[in-house]
Amino acid sequence: MIDRNKIQVFPTATALYHGAAAYWGKIAQVAIEEAGAFHVALAGGNTPKGLYQLLAKEPYKSQVDWSRVYVYFGDERHVPKDHPDSNYRMAREALLDLVVIPPKQILRVRTELPEPQSTAADYAQVLQSHLPAGGSLDLILLGVGADGHTASLFPETSILTVRDRLVAAVYVEKLGAWRISMTYPALERARRLLFLVTGVDKAPVVARLLTETEGGEFPVQRLRAQGEVHWYLDEDAAREWEMST
Repeated sequence: MIDRNKIQVFPTATALYHGAAAYWGKIAQVAIEEAGAFHVALAGGNTPKGLYQLLAKEPYKSQVDWSRVYVYFGDERHVPKDHPDSNYRMAREALLDLVVIPPKQILRVRTELPEPQSTAADYAQVLQSHLPAGGSLDLILLGVGADGHTASLFPETSILTVRDRLVAAVYVEKLGAWRISMTYPALERARRLLFLVTGVDKAPVVARLLTETEGGEFPVQRLRAQGEVHWYLDEDAAREWEMST
């Protein structure tokens, strides 16, 4: 079961964004003091977008030495970088264009490559060449879908069994689309994972994830994280879990 001490419930999504922004600032400062850089992987979706918009504003903006930040992406849609569905475009508009990060330190997935598989192999090489020894990110932001997926690790897809690569391409049948995603090995070696979950539609899956023992049916439950795992929930997402405890 998940460590209850690592679960925080916030009254609203906005309160969650503030809590996550404060956590980001603290972890960034620690990483920069210890190693001279902060390596972080971003997530797509509305909840992370709310966090990014807050990080681009004071007081959080000035709490981070953005020149020392290296930005990665936990997953990406195989669409052009300026496509409305692009996680990179969302992060750029919400945060990256509003802070001063050296362009060479914004390490997006190169979806302009012709094949999803070559895109995934290219991004795996990016991780290996830019991350510190051991390949550990300081922080990976993650969400959870109503079906228990995280990043682009969807139920009943081929990527769930990939253990020999840090990044893989996966065709998600129900979406009719290719995704590029970090695999379990990449997620598991991170120093910290931060799950951001909001909305009443997530309440059923959250209740199961936080109460069932490991080895369940959801992709999130297959994670064997080596570092810290934190869960930030708003009241709507935590509703059924709180009722069961």
